Amino acid sequence: MTKQEKLLELQKYNFAAYDLLLFLDTHPEDKTGFAMFRDMVEKMKRLKAEYEEQYGPLEPYSAAKFDTFKWLESPWPWEKEGNA
Repeated sequence: MTKQEKLLELQKYNFAAYDLLLFLDTHPEDKTGFAMFRDMVEKMKRLKAEYEEQYGPLEPYSAAKFDTFKWLESPWPWEKEGNA
């Protein structure tokens, strides 16, 4: 899986988890919805860890798990070189 594909997959799980979170705000007793939410969150966490291990942190707080502060390393995702 390429860097862009992995990021897109992570975004899909993040969206699904957030959508389920909104559902659970109005249906907190829904056990199936909560199980789906937990599943999406676990998949999202796993993908995020894989992505950050390969490509660096996705957010500043994730930089804490590295030996050096890698948050400001170039290229940024919106720079041309970051989308190669």
